[in-house]
Amino acid sequence: MLAAARVILAFVGAITILLGLGLILTNGARFSGFVTILVGGAILIVLLYERSRYRSVEADRRNESTGPGGGEPVGALPVGYRATTEVFVDPSSGRRMRVYLQATTGDRRYVAED
Repeated sequence: MLAAARVILAFVGAITILLGLGLILTNGARFSGFVTILVGGAILIVLLYERSRYRSVEADRRNESTGPGGGEPVGALPVGYRATTEVFVDPSSGRRMRVYLQATTGDRRYVAED
């Protein structure tokens, strides 16, 4: 369901940008067209930012709730993930996040530390 909402919003953002271009090109409504393009662009930027948070694609596909700090849901990571020395503070939540790495695939997971 979440993936469908993203697709719909991406479609709305793209159509909004095209509508803004149409306003500028057809009747010279530069200000209205520019504002419309900005709104469509903002929708797409928000979608890209939201997608690039600290959750794995696997957790996103299963539509699991977001873990603390926007990371993995609370619980055990799949077998093979090891804690790295990489730690950072998530700027939006202020939570300390640790990076876990699956050495064979290079997949990274982000888990909030208490």
